[in-house]
Amino acid sequence: MTTANTIASTQRLESKLRGFFGFKSIPFAKDLEPERPFQTEAFKQGLDRLRYLSDRQGIGAIFAAPGTGKSTLLRSFLSSLGKSTHAVSYVDHTTCATVDLYREIARGFQIEPRFRKADVLREIKERIVKLSRGQKLRAILVIDDAHLLPTGVLEELRILTSFEEDSRDELTLILSGQPPLESHLRLAVNEALAQRIVLRIRLRSLHPEEAEAYLAFRLELSGRTAKLFLPDAVEAIARASRGLPRLIDRLSEHSLLIALREGRKEIDAEVVTEAIDEVDP
Repeated sequence: MTTANTIASTQRLESKLRGFFGFKSIPFAKDLEPERPFQTEAFKQGLDRLRYLSDRQGIGAIFAAPGTGKSTLLRSFLSSLGKSTHAVSYVDHTTCATVDLYREIARGFQIEPRFRKADVLREIKERIVKLSRGQKLRAILVIDDAHLLPTGVLEELRILTSFEEDSRDELTLILSGQPPLESHLRLAVNEALAQRIVLRIRLRSLHPEEAEAYLAFRLELSGRTAKLFLPDAVEAIARASRGLPRLIDRLSEHSLLIALREGRKEIDAEVVTEAIDEVDP
């Protein structure tokens, strides 16, 4: 099947889902990104702590299992920052050499990087000082997927955050990654960096009642007001997904497709069980 045929087939299926269930948009699709994401108390606390860090300045770390909403938290935080108050460099290409990482950081701070690592490091530091002292902007560097950083690069990042006036933090560094990041920071070689981390955020999966609220939130975004997932279906999704929003989305979407195929207007645990067999989370 050609790409054009695949797109056309997907569009026809989405049209059937909207018509059958009364959706204005597909509730569990990746492109359904609300201006205000679903927020648990833990999410709100994480957002508040990141904002506190951006004002205080220093080094922070986010540890989160895949699918728990790490990227959503970061997007919400970064979108809340004003361009007149903050300058942000966001890097998620972390499986690279130190000099290439520095170049990505430099481009994020609107610098055309040089070739040598020492030159790029100097340019970044000069830019950060200019932003902080000259333009009165708070410089923020976010390293996403930091658990993938090669050995030794974390120590390089500590050097990047060290300035002549060591009592003054010129840069806010946020390391965000999966649980192995926390293990890396416990290594002796990274002890100096770990000691400078002033804020640690650990994201968890959703509790069953939060998973139920998340489902309702996504359905509301789609324009659906009538009940769709019966209580036993909600319980089955929460249990099988282990409370991970990404898996909740996948199981729910597959449940919709099965219900459409079987002509069911409501989704029960039997449908979810079929979806679990298809998704195998």
